[in-house]
Amino acid sequence: MSLNTSKSLHIPNVSRRSLLSYAGGAGALAALSACGGGSEGSSGGDGALTWFMWSGSTQEVDAWKHVAEMVTTEDPETTVEFQTAAWNDYWTKLTSQAASGGSADLLGMQSLRAPQFAQLLVPLDDQLEALGIGADTFESSIFDGLKVDGKVVALPYDFGPSLIFYNKTAFEAAGLPLPTNDWTTDDFMTAARALTAGDKYGFFASSDIGGLVPWVLSETGQAAVDDDGNLDVDNDAWRQVGEWYRGLVTTEKVAAPLPSGNTSSSATNQFLAGNAMMNIDGPWSLINAKATAKFEVGIAPMPAGAAGSRTVTAGSGFGVSAEAADPERAAKAVAVLTGVDAEAYLGEQGRAFPARVAQQQSWYDGNDLGDAKSVMDFAIENSIPFRTTATWSQINDTYARYAVTAFNGDSTVDDLLTRVQSQDKG
Repeated sequence: MSLNTSKSLHIPNVSRRSLLSYAGGAGALAALSACGGGSEGSSGGDGALTWFMWSGSTQEVDAWKHVAEMVTTEDPETTVEFQTAAWNDYWTKLTSQAASGGSADLLGMQSLRAPQFAQLLVPLDDQLEALGIGADTFESSIFDGLKVDGKVVALPYDFGPSLIFYNKTAFEAAGLPLPTNDWTTDDFMTAARALTAGDKYGFFASSDIGGLVPWVLSETGQAAVDDDGNLDVDNDAWRQVGEWYRGLVTTEKVAAPLPSGNTSSSATNQFLAGNAMMNIDGPWSLINAKATAKFEVGIAPMPAGAAGSRTVTAGSGFGVSAEAADPERAAKAVAVLTGVDAEAYLGEQGRAFPARVAQQQSWYDGNDLGDAKSVMDFAIENSIPFRTTATWSQINDTYARYAVTAFNGDSTVDDLLTRVQSQDKG
């Protein structure tokens, strides 16, 4: 699959986990602050609702405001005030607002963090029928992924597999075959070596644990969390792949040393800037490529390792705050934000691979994606849901804190995994 980014596009461009710094980091955060900043809590009364959701750019804010207006179109007596923060800041602010009793009426929730933040949300199970919500209209993995203890805590708007994003223009200039559904880790390494020259690298290594999980799965078949719900990364499988990943930076030198201030957005930023020719991302980031990339972008499944091509799926949704002044009105708003029209719109924009199965075609139709369907079908078929624990934020933060020195060769992979494993309080 490839996406031609040279076309003139009228669509607002947005991101989720991968945050873009369109005018530099400080400028991007300033723009976000001007567009809404953090939540000031539930407004209550007179049909007014507040909605707190992460954003990575002013374009993303515009997209979210567009779907917020759909709520008012559906019910003119209801208005939605959109409030936002950058991805990493969102979870910090969500925690502090909950502690002070200042949560918004509607909250964004990622499946990976649902176990930790479920107590902030109202279970929606008893309202699904009245809201016209049928579980069978959604991808089952993400509908179930937003359940905690069997209760639906949020309705999903998107989901998708972790994929390899690649610079198609650079591949063609180097005379490399484009990745296919049957490419391998050896093929990946051949391409990474050929695409590395000067200050340009074949790949960008991430300090987010989600950047390593698909490699471990493809090589060993082992996830980060076992079937009993326990973190399981301090083992030979993870050490083996972690050492290989470290070698991309230290010995193969096909990935740049990780910067000390590395964030979850760094890989996407370096890829879209043309400094790294491949990185791991999700279908929600196609809209970033439209706005930023000066080259043609392709997507491919994970390269097959000893266990085949394996990856994880995850997604996000919206829930009703336990502090909402009007929970019934808020639930109706969530139903609209995750409804057919909103899903089709977000799919067309490339912002979300819709969680609603019938609306997924909009992602293909709206984004000129060529043969992307075969890539997505293959990746989804060879994926498992990204399982996490109730302490996932601590796990992810610890991994990010020590991954930079480990993968740059200044500390050991064994130390990194031991420290991460210690964060499992389950």
